[in-house]
Amino acid sequence: MAAAYARWRSEAYEREFVGRSPRRPFVTDVGLEIEPLYTPADLEKAGFDYGRDLGFPGAYPFTRGDRAAMYRSEPFVISAYAGFGDGEVCNRRFKNLLEIGAEQILVALDLPTQCGYDSDDPMAAAEVGQVGVAIDTLADMEALFDGIPVDSVKRVGTLGNSIGPIALALYAALGEKQGVAWSDYTVNLQNDPLKEYIARGTQILPPAPAARLACDAVTWCIDKTPHWSPMTVCVNHINAGGAGSSAATAIALSNALHYIDAMLAAGHAIDDVAPLIHMFPDERHDFYISIANLRALRRIWARLMRERYGASRAEALSLQTTVYGHGQESLQEPLNNIVRTAFGTLAYVLGGASYVYLACYDEAVSTPGEESMRVALRTLQIIANEHGIADAIDPMGGSYLIETLTNQVERQILDSLAEIERLGGALSVIDTGFGRRLMTEGAVRRQRAIDSGQRPWVTVNRWPQKPNVPNTAFRGDPEAVDRQLRRLNAVRAQRDGKRVAAALAKIDRACAEGRNVTPAVLEAVRAYASVGEICRIWRDRFGIFTPSTDF
Repeated sequence: MAAAYARWRSEAYEREFVGRSPRRPFVTDVGLEIEPLYTPADLEKAGFDYGRDLGFPGAYPFTRGDRAAMYRSEPFVISAYAGFGDGEVCNRRFKNLLEIGAEQILVALDLPTQCGYDSDDPMAAAEVGQVGVAIDTLADMEALFDGIPVDSVKRVGTLGNSIGPIALALYAALGEKQGVAWSDYTVNLQNDPLKEYIARGTQILPPAPAARLACDAVTWCIDKTPHWSPMTVCVNHINAGGAGSSAATAIALSNALHYIDAMLAAGHAIDDVAPLIHMFPDERHDFYISIANLRALRRIWARLMRERYGASRAEALSLQTTVYGHGQESLQEPLNNIVRTAFGTLAYVLGGASYVYLACYDEAVSTPGEESMRVALRTLQIIANEHGIADAIDPMGGSYLIETLTNQVERQILDSLAEIERLGGALSVIDTGFGRRLMTEGAVRRQRAIDSGQRPWVTVNRWPQKPNVPNTAFRGDPEAVDRQLRRLNAVRAQRDGKRVAAALAKIDRACAEGRNVTPAVLEAVRAYASVGEICRIWRDRFGIFTPSTDF
């Protein structure tokens, strides 16, 4: 086979390029070169073994999927990510999304909420209800989900990376207010603070106590709600910042291992911890790498959980993934982003993602409008239900191209993970500047590829057009901020101040004594303590994060 391939390449393929060059370098964002053709020789060279490297869906090493029947029994969960203004106006958007078929609602929080500031804090000025909904107290959650029982949706959740126990408590208390038992609905949180220090920047505390609080939310669920998903470790923002999907996956895995090690050190069992941790992979530049990345990640997770930690339960070995369908969206001619995000999402589905939501075509322009949200949701429904796309399990399995790339991506991730562990693990990625440096170098490399034309981008460097911000771009409700401030003031005036003070004192004692803070946070949320008041306790106890300038 190798000899036949070499003959074809020299006598047929390369002869076509006599006097001319290939259209462009066929190099992916992660640095892997795509060969013109893949054959059985590529798998033979890699020592590919079906039983060891693939197996069957729902079985170790889970390369082919986390469930046996995959989308034949139940399609991926069709998710919607939305949030703007205050709970009242955003509630209408949620009802509309559910009416047209959304199965999971992920709440986009505004930056003050994510960073632990109340809407009337000077630090929140001009940001309240922008790029997310403002949530100060349980009253806002009640307004946000008014008329939407939490058990009427497959999953509800939010990111809330630096306020994990608070976000968890808000959903737990909301269920109580609605009279729904915790066992009857599922909450999904991102709750991954460690990536914030190098990626998005909504960190509040120093990394070690931030990770501790995130783990508190997970261990509370082990005892109270083991079917919830209290931690989704994020690759997305690290890759978006420039790291590349393979290195970003390694950083995210190191974060996951840090959380796991902390929970095991506290006495929890790996077979209880691992099922509650999901991951949020991301590859937005190369279709085939997207498929390979998801398959490689599941295989790496299964082997790490079994070989490093001794996990035995299938739920601990089979990683579930949430993905966000991107496709290198542009400001130029935003409608083209419908095609881009559809292809990006298709790759994730072919890779076997568990939960899928999709970037709206106007997301590069503004907060998505109702029409673009509808198009995004319909795109997911079409992929899930039409053209037979979801009929076959792991349809790309066995492809010479995909299996070769899966092996290569797996090697890249493992090599990067080994380098991180030599540095000292997840906290060292932050402390040494390794993560920031990796992202900066990658962002520069990407921009050079675009500027040189090596990476074609229609309407940007191919058939370039001027950026287009249409008059139909979404505009928020100008009265939402005033409503939010009135609601917050009313809550403070009507709540039991002594109860709030006692609950906040319990949080402080739990922090000081090294106990799980989640029960005390839940008590405070029930008393209508605010996000800012709880985070003030944390800041006073643990301090705030100050970036090093040494690197």
